[in-house]
Amino acid sequence: MRALIIVDVQNDFCEGGSLAVTGGAALARAISDYLAEAADYHHVVATKDFHIDPGDHFSGTPDYSSSWPPHCVSGTPGADFHPSLDTSAIEAVFYKGAYTGAYSGFEGVDENGHATAELAAATRRR
Repeated sequence: MRALIIVDVQNDFCEGGSLAVTGGAALARAISDYLAEAADYHHVVATKDFHIDPGDHFSGTPDYSSSWPPHCVSGTPGADFHPSLDTSAIEAVFYKGAYTGAYSGFEGVDENGHATAELAAATRRR
């Protein structure tokens, strides 16, 4: 069984975002192109960095190691998927970092509270 996990392709991590990475928009387009050509995945899921109140993860003077400028804040356009990412194949989104910093997609939960790790275990069982 093949699964694809799309990680944090969000506006704040692409050009123009508060924590932009050069090439982020191009990567969003490339992922969409790849999905259009390689549709043989059993599961396609995505993660989102999704902060509600992450405590000291945000800082006015970030060290870019354990503290960062505000980014991917719940309810803001920065937390949305980049518009170049075609999300039609994504069957579940796992949100991470609501109340703390999170650096792994396997720390996330979906809208029903199911952990990303549960998806990984279910995929291995099939």
